[in-house]
Parts: sequence; C-alpha cells; structure tokens
Amino acid sequence: MESGFLLEYPPGRLNSMSYKTTYLRYITEISCRYSGQKIGLTSHGGSANQIANPAAGQMIHRQLYAAAGTRRVYGVPGDFTLRALDHLPPSGLKFVGCCNELNAGYAADGYARAQRHRKASGVGALITTYGVGELSAANAVAGSYAEYLPVVHIVGTPSRRARQVSCSSLGGKKPHLHIHHTMADSRIGVYREIAEKFTVAQLDLAETTPEDVPTQIDRVLSQALHHSRPVYIEMPSDVVETGISSEKLNDPIYPNPDTARNLDAGQMAQNLLQKLYSAKRPLIIVDRAKGTETIRQEINDFVQKSGSIPTVSLPSGASMVDNSLPNYFGVYSGAIGAVDLTSAVKSADLVLAFGCQFSDTQTLGWAVLPERHVMTLIGRNHIEDEPVDVREVLKGMAQTVDSTGLPGQDTSSWGDFRNQPQFEVYPKAYIIQDEFYTHLNKHLQPNDTILLGNATPIIGGRDLVLPPSSQLIASGMWFSIGHMLPAALGVSQAKAVMKSEGRTILLDGDGSFQMTAQELSTIIHQRVNVIIFIINNSGYTYERYIHGMNEAYNDVAPWNYSAAPQLFGDAPEGYPIHSCKVRNMEELDEVLNSEGFAKGKGLTLVDVEMDMYDISEKAKILFELAGKQL
Repeated sequence: MESGFLLEYPPGRLNSMSYKTTYLRYITEISCRYSGQKIGLTSHGGSANQIANPAAGQMIHRQLYAAAGTRRVYGVPGDFTLRALDHLPPSGLKFVGCCNELNAGYAADGYARAQRHRKASGVGALITTYGVGELSAANAVAGSYAEYLPVVHIVGTPSRRARQVSCSSLGGKKPHLHIHHTMADSRIGVYREIAEKFTVAQLDLAETTPEDVPTQIDRVLSQALHHSRPVYIEMPSDVVETGISSEKLNDPIYPNPDTARNLDAGQMAQNLLQKLYSAKRPLIIVDRAKGTETIRQEINDFVQKSGSIPTVSLPSGASMVDNSLPNYFGVYSGAIGAVDLTSAVKSADLVLAFGCQFSDTQTLGWAVLPERHVMTLIGRNHIEDEPVDVREVLKGMAQTVDSTGLPGQDTSSWGDFRNQPQFEVYPKAYIIQDEFYTHLNKHLQPNDTILLGNATPIIGGRDLVLPPSSQLIASGMWFSIGHMLPAALGVSQAKAVMKSEGRTILLDGDGSFQMTAQELSTIIHQRVNVIIFIINNSGYTYERYIHGMNEAYNDVAPWNYSAAPQLFGDAPEGYPIHSCKVRNMEELDEVLNSEGFAKGKGLTLVDVEMDMYDISEKAKILFELAGKQL
C-alpha cells in the first residue's frame, strides 16, 4: 500500500484490520481528490471498502489537511471542543494549545502569513469553545479579516439537544433553562451574528443535513481561499461524531467561485499594456492585501520583465517585491521613508496599484496618496470592480510586454533606499533607534522572516533592505498591540512544516510584549525557533509623541525581560535558550555576532535598553501629525 500520509489510528481500533482498511480508504480517497490522483488501496487481510459514514469532525479536519495545506490548529481546549480535538491526530493535524484564545488567533494569523508568502496558498486554523472562547479570539479574527488572511475559525457549540431543551423552556411554567456560556436569554446564534461582521462565510453544522456536510464545508473553505479572509464554522458537540454521507466524497472539491469571471485575461493583459505604452510617467505600487500574496511571483516576473517601470511598495508590502530589482525603489512612506518619493508618486500619470491598503497610518494621514483618477486598483481576483483572474493577466503581460515601447523615466534624483545612513559606532554608547535597525540590517540573511511589533519597530523596521527570499510581516490596517509575539509562533511552525530555511526574528516593543508575553511559554513548550528583540524604552513611546509625553498612562511596569524564559520552566532537552540584556552597541554586537543568532535555533531573547523618549527623527513627523488629527 502506498500512501502520502503518516496516519495515526484512533485508540482501541488498532487490532481491527477491517477498520484499518476502510479508514485508510477514506483518508486516501478524500486526500487524493485534491490532486486528481486515483488510488487503489489493498490490504493484507481484506478487501478495500469505502468508509460509509465518516464523522463530521473528521471531515472538516481532513479537508483542512489535504485541501488547505494546514498542519497546525491553534486554540484552547474547552468543554464543547473536546470531542472535536480527538479527531485532529488521525487527520494528520497537530493541536497547539495556547495560553488564551486571542493569542491562538494571532498564531493562526501568523501561520497563514508564512504559508501564503512561501507557498502562495494555505490557511490558518483556530478552534475555540462557544461564547467565552470565540469572543476572546474575535480581535485576532477581525484583524485577519482587515488584513486579508484566510483563517478558519471552528467553534465548538452546545449539542442540538441542549439547544432544544433550553429554547423549549422559554414559554413554560418552569424556570428558563439556560446553557452556560450564553447571554442567559437563549439567543444561541448571537455569537454567529457577531462573527458575520468579520468573516466571509459561516456554517452551523446543526442546521446541515448529513448529506450536505461535505458540500457545505467545501463552500466555506473555498470562500476563505477565494476572498483571503476568515470563515466561521459552528460544530455542535454531538455532531462531531455524527456519520455523514460519503456519496459526495468524489465530487470536485472547491467548486471554483471564479467561474463567473467575465473579463478575458488575455484581453485585459493587452489593455493594461496599452495603458502603460501610452503613459509618460507610469508607476507600480504593491501591497499584500486582497489576495495578492498568492500572485507575488507573477507580480515580480512582470516588474522584472518591464525593466523601466518604477515600482514601490507600501509598508505592509515591503517584501512583496524583490529588493534587488533595479526598478524597485523601496517602501513608499512619504517624507519619513528612506527616500522621499512623494513628488514622483504625485506626478505619476498611471499607477497600477496591486493589493493596496491606503490606510491613514500607511499614507501619513492620506497625505501621500496618488491621485485616484490615475490609479487602477488590482486584487487577486479583480481589476477595479470587474472579476478577472489576475494571475493569468500578469502572465500574459510578462510574456508579451515590449520593454522598448515603455516610457523611459529619469529616476536619478529618486535616491537609493539600499544606501542606508552609516553611523559611527561607539562601543560604549547607548543604543538609539536609528542605529539599531541600520546595524541589525547588516546581519539579516536570505530566507529570514522579520516580524515588526505594533510599537516602535513598525516604523524603525519598515526600511530594512531585505535579502533574497525573506519576508517582512508588518500590520497595514489593524495594528493590534501584542499581535506579533503569538504570530511569530505560527510563522515559525509554518516554516518548519514547509521545511523552509531561514530564521524567525521578532522585533517587539516592551508594552506590546507585555500584552501577550505568556505565549513565550508555548514557544518554549513547542520547541519553536525564534529570535526576539524587545525594544525596552519604558512604555508607549509612540503614544507619548501623539499625546501625553510625560503622562503616567504611557508608562508600563518595569519587567526583567531577560528573566522571562526562566519563569516558564527549564529548557527542554536539546532546545537552547539564550537571554540577555544589552545596554550599548558593544553588547548588541556580541549578540549579533554570536553563533546562536546566526543559526537561529531555539529561543534567543534580547532585552534592548533604549531611552524612553528616543524615536526616529523622521517618525516624529508622523506622530505629531497623528496627535493633531485626534
């Protein structure tokens, strides 16, 4: 027997050869529907029979594994999810228990980011219990919605019988029978109503017939991938074990939601090229929203083939374009960027904007936006409001572009973002923001993933010059403080699953770290490889410049950050942990030149002490402006 999966049998079934045969038949058939393979399954002791009634919980998990490429599911065990969790190992999935549901949501978000950057596909997965668990995760899921990350949120809900008993007691003479985790008013679906605001598809398996379960699960997962946004699945505790029909198991999975696209990709490619040929000052702006992460390779192919079209990225899309391409001019941040390209962008007469999120934070309060009438807005599945397969459009453009017909532009005055300012390093001098990021940049390696916490690093790290095949993760819309530490957990685990080389490096603020610090214990427990720099400037420095420079509400409690790993117990065998505090450039250099930092194995945590008022000189412009707009 040949199979592409390592399978674990549920306890108590190991001695049943007939069960093994039918179980393996189900696993291989459902898995191979995604690749179009036909598998003949035989055994040493019996005939191959298709499993008649696979469990609903098993069905969801297998589709996450085989169709969506997921290998980790994040969450917190809860009463209504326990049976569902039993089905994870047989499905090839590993449950990663987090310290709270919010952090689990952040981790699933990070997992999706890493997968989509390196595989151009994939989703994150999160499982929580009803009410108290899912509401704790709502912030993270809403953030994934805002920033276009497909996360599947599975919610374990009360059984159908419990729902019926509670609702039937409403009009009787007996006291109203409440289910725990509800609002004490029998509004069983109220949490789904909340989730509808920040998910693109919802499914309650209590309202689905066994025959329709496979189709409905396919519908929801396909929407997550098509829209690059979260979906919501309610799984009642008694439905988990319910057998479902296998009649539709061989139907095509993921009915293509793009069949209604009404624009011809080839014709659209020629239309866009004609616009470029006719323009005098064309420009390409790239970000990572609207599913464009999945067409990153095609975007780069066209940028390279075009040769002469200047290209920039927004801050959250800094790693969408190969930083070594000669017509790439770095991150566009107006006056606070490594180079100020405002006049060049403002004077463009044609702008192809791929996946752009023009948030106030990314555009200096919308002050540096291109003119709308010159922009063509492009996502993964649309150009302006018209649906089209943009991957095919880009392929057509790259294959047929005549670079000699494109306008030549004088970009000699634009500057080179790669020529970063050089500071004279005094070994015993205090570490300052500007020097820290410039110095760190020299030690980045190909395939690194750098996460910028929603604190001082979100500005300080946006102009890093990225080595080949590296990824920079930065918020462009949601900016939830504390997001990136749990996200680093998901990122590193996704890279390990994909066998992707390169380190995972988190640059976080002290206030941000304090928000989600307990997930450091999960990083250690799961033996995750991650390097963490905590910018310790005694509080919320950006907020000080926005409002309340010396107010106590912008202070945080002084932590001994380098001692944090000790709080969570001894290091697992074979898992190195290094933690230290650095106060000057000499001590920082010792870390950056160390073997542990170079290899990125285990946990490295560095407490970087900086002055509480230290901030990049250019960033002062942004935060003074933000303060005026309050």
